[in-house]
Amino acid sequence: MRLPRLFTTSSFRLTLFSAALFSASALALFGVLYWAADRFMARQFDDSITAQMASLQEDGSDAAHLEARLAQRLSSPATRDYSYLLQDGIGRRLAGNLPAMAPHVGWQDLPMPEGMVSDTSDDHALRALGRRLGDGSFLLVARDIFDLDEFNDLLERTFGIGFLVTLVVGFGSGAVVSHGLLRRLEAISRTTREIMAGDLSRRIPVGARNDDFDRLSSSVNAMLDRIHELMENLRQVSNDIAHDLRTPLTRLRQRLEGARLDARTLGDYEGAVDGALVETDALLETFSALLRIAQIESGARSAAFAPTDLSALVAMIIDTYAPVAEDKGRSLSGDVAPGMTVDGDRQLLGQMLVNLVENALDHTPAGAAVAVALAPGGGGRGPVLTVADDGPGIPATEREKVFKRFCRLDVSRSTRGSGLGLNLVAAIVSLHSARIRLEDNAPGLRVVVTF
Repeated sequence: MRLPRLFTTSSFRLTLFSAALFSASALALFGVLYWAADRFMARQFDDSITAQMASLQEDGSDAAHLEARLAQRLSSPATRDYSYLLQDGIGRRLAGNLPAMAPHVGWQDLPMPEGMVSDTSDDHALRALGRRLGDGSFLLVARDIFDLDEFNDLLERTFGIGFLVTLVVGFGSGAVVSHGLLRRLEAISRTTREIMAGDLSRRIPVGARNDDFDRLSSSVNAMLDRIHELMENLRQVSNDIAHDLRTPLTRLRQRLEGARLDARTLGDYEGAVDGALVETDALLETFSALLRIAQIESGARSAAFAPTDLSALVAMIIDTYAPVAEDKGRSLSGDVAPGMTVDGDRQLLGQMLVNLVENALDHTPAGAAVAVALAPGGGGRGPVLTVADDGPGIPATEREKVFKRFCRLDVSRSTRGSGLGLNLVAAIVSLHSARIRLEDNAPGLRVVVTF
């Protein structure tokens, strides 16, 4: 089951293709080298025969002189690779170790005469050069081409072995690479199957080599972490909705049931309906806030980002809410640095600041002071927005919780609200790649947003 799958992997096919391409290149290279070497050796053979022919005639080319020279050559070890034939004008053999033959002027290939070599191999043959001399005699000089054939055979065997080694290495490397690839892909497949089975905590193993697979695994694990976080948020939202909306729905049902059982006059029914409408509006407002938070967290609003004059926006909201704060018995002041701009959604940024100001006004006692400040950040950071009050503040152990959906501290249970205001603020801050933190204002609370 494993072997066929190994051979069908893309890495194995790519390795085989590379091996085949290399083998074809090696075959073409061998062909060129073989042809060049064969031609070179053949020329060397012809040149040596021509040199022998010239040396025999350099002191004279008459038959008597050549007979003596041939006898000397045949007895010399230096010329034992050569064969000779001298015939007179009518074809009689005068000297040499070759049998008489029909004269042929020029180059020719001859079979090896019987008895001239100890073995009977077909590789023995003669390369011969014949010339007609001035007195009508015929001189032939030949050489055994066995060494040339042996050299060509050696080239062929060397290439054949090299070609086989190339194929074996190609198949072997393809199998090794494919095995490693299959092992890592199997780890990914196993992890994905476990995740699909419901175990969202599973992650793909990441090695220490930091290769392409490790970087891919890290990216996939980061994606799985984000999906796991979103799933947990979805589960938490479902639980929060089921828990926190049960109370207003229960009140709505009790109000309607009380009207059905106890109302006697038209005024009683109108009062029950009015109360039910108030509860319904609160529920609709909660669902609208949830949908708005979901839309912001999806990042869809980031496509409409544009340069926004944050200084003008903060100044406008301070001017708008100063009378509201005065009516509630609080004071609202501002210290806004001019020219502060950010790239973002003006409407969402305004909603964020409105929620922070309203939250400060709603959770501070009469006479409290709320201060809004916008200043440039140091160290290359963007603008820093601060909303501070001198109210009761939030305990340090509770500050991270208030950004979750439907989170309401015990001291806020008696006030109107759904517990989604700061969660919406956190979503807007995250969308704008900013950071938010809660600090002790001694006394009170300071909310700091750093862009």
